[in-house]
Amino acid sequence: MDEFTVVAADGARIETYFATGGKVGVILCHGKAFDRDSFVEYGETLQQAGYTVAIPNFRGYGASSVGSEGPDAIELDVIAVASELRSRGHHVVALGASRGGGGVLRAAALRPELFAALITWSTVAVPDATAVRLGTMPKLFIVSESEMMHDQTLAVFRIAPEPKTLKEIPGGRHAQKIWQGPDRSLLEAEVSAFLATVSAQQE
Repeated sequence: MDEFTVVAADGARIETYFATGGKVGVILCHGKAFDRDSFVEYGETLQQAGYTVAIPNFRGYGASSVGSEGPDAIELDVIAVASELRSRGHHVVALGASRGGGGVLRAAALRPELFAALITWSTVAVPDATAVRLGTMPKLFIVSESEMMHDQTLAVFRIAPEPKTLKEIPGGRHAQKIWQGPDRSLLEAEVSAFLATVSAQQE
């Protein structure tokens, strides 16, 4: 993959893998226990399916620096990467796993005009005031039936405005660990179907 660096609003410099594909650009946002390398294989799969892919290291990971708003302001990192993709002519879908899901949701609530759609895998909770500001973009929430973030994901899903879809995966694996487990093909199929619908809407 190629690479670019974006500067977030608070000065954080965010290193980002980048692979050129089609008009729809997917940002893959890692969870707390992972970094951008954990999403490379899936990013390559998405590129082969015709999507442009951006995979940032959140602030404090790898060579990404922490800006003036501190290490938890990852929504600013998502916004910076989304803005870069938009400047290159892409329709942006942000996919966040666990902590990355919270970052994606907060980013979209702050700057909904940047995003064509949102996907979360086992998202952490966000305030109700954030969830209600997610706008009219399509939203896909994925969570395992018996995992630790099940109730948090459902709470966000219930408050988020339409259009929205909830998909529950068997078992108790969390976020990127779902993709690493036996239900990987099911997870990928749900995302692929959602992305195909989003792509058709952007044509």
